[in-house]
Amino acid sequence: MSGGLDSLYFRLALKYAVKRDLTGAVACARRSMRINVENDKARRLLGLCLYELGELDAAAKVTEGLAGISDIAVAERDSTGETLMRVRELVSRRKLRKAEASLRNIGHQSVRILNMRGCAKAAAGHYSAAARLFARALEKDIGNKDARNYILNVAGCKNRMIWL
Repeated sequence: MSGGLDSLYFRLALKYAVKRDLTGAVACARRSMRINVENDKARRLLGLCLYELGELDAAAKVTEGLAGISDIAVAERDSTGETLMRVRELVSRRKLRKAEASLRNIGHQSVRILNMRGCAKAAAGHYSAAARLFARALEKDIGNKDARNYILNVAGCKNRMIWL
């Protein structure tokens, strides 16, 4: 009985992914996997979507044992972890330009990284650049509520700060 339901959620996840709604694809792929843990297609899709969203730990965990994807997510997580720690330190010292430059140098510009870069730009008062970064995040994931909220906040925040 569950064989059809997990396939239905997997197909829905694929439809969301094709429409560039990674958030919706993740939700459906997770439901498919809850029904059938052995569904490697759903695991692979979930891992890829999580990777693009910037959820590297979750992507590595979900795809553990699948050829290629887990290794890529782990390598990316390890290479970006040190940079993200440096960015946090720079933000705490209000060195926003350096923080944004460090984020820009990360090879994988996931939705999460684009949102972080946009927040750094907005906090530095560069609202147009921030809005462009949030728009790029939305291009990758139209279901990204954070990027939508950030764009709305940037539109009316000429005298406000947005915090990371």
